[in-house]
Formats: sequence, C-alpha cells, structure tokens
Amino acid sequence: MKKYILAICLMAIVLFTFSACSRNELDLEQIEQPVQEFMGGIFHQFDNLGFSIEFPAFWEGKYGIAEVDNFEPDLRLVAIYHLGSAEFGGVLLRLGRAVGEHFTYDNPPLMAGGSILLKQTGGYTYFINFPSDVQHDGPNSESGIEYLEMVGYWEPSHWDFLVNSFRLIE
Repeated sequence: MKKYILAICLMAIVLFTFSACSRNELDLEQIEQPVQEFMGGIFHQFDNLGFSIEFPAFWEGKYGIAEVDNFEPDLRLVAIYHLGSAEFGGVLLRLGRAVGEHFTYDNPPLMAGGSILLKQTGGYTYFINFPSDVQHDGPNSESGIEYLEMVGYWEPSHWDFLVNSFRLIE
C-alpha cells in the first residue's frame, strides 16, 4: 500500500513539475540506485543518458531518482527528487540528454527554471534543468529546510559538484 501511495505521489509530482511538457510520467521500474561511493559523494552511472555524475554525500537517503518518460525520442530525462518533499513536488533537478548540439543557454531543452549545459558532443547535448516553481512545503518546515539545504538555497556555485563530476560513459 505504501508503494502504491508513493507511486501516486510521484505521478502527481511529475504532472505538476513538468506541466510545460505534455505527457510526462515517471517510469518507476527504471529507478537508478547509487553504484558506489566516489570522491566523497554518491556516484551514479546513467546508462540511459550516457553519463555519470556524483551527488553530495549529505544527500544520502534524502533523494530518489526516476526516469521521466516524455514520449519524445530525441530527449531523455531523469528526475532527481527530495523524498521529504515528494507530496509538494520535491524535484531538485532533472538530468537530460537531447539529440543535437545546437542548444544554447538561452535555448536549452525544457528550460523551465533554468539550465546548465554540461557538454555538447557526439551529436548530443547533456544538461541539467531546474524546476520553475516551489517544490517543498515552505522554507520554515523541516522538509522545506532540508530541500533548500540540498539545493544550496539556489546559489549557482552550489551546482559545481554536478559540473565537476560529469563524465561521459565510454
């Protein structure tokens, strides 16, 4: 029953969070798990995106990962969400890969709340997207404070760990 409720909450999260993109839903069968500890953080290899990346060690046990099925063959997305804020959206970021190398900071795929272009090579653009709306239950709640700590209170330099740990899968 608990898994059923979680699945419904996650579906609501995606529908709300990705409202700019129609027909998005999480594929809960393809949830990625941490592969190993790496450089003091939590290493993930996303075979479906073609790259690996590291999350901060203090995120351990506080986040989930689910592939987003958006029915577009040229675009793949993975949602990284805060478990404690899942009923309010909880999306911390989305990792993605789009076909093409023509995107810019002003025109990346699914721009929503902002983007970081990680690399453009081999016919693909690898990127991070951020939500454009509030994804927690308030900055004074326990889960809201934890969410804001995980996103570094949206300071741009906070995301250096993602940029610095990004590696293409050979």
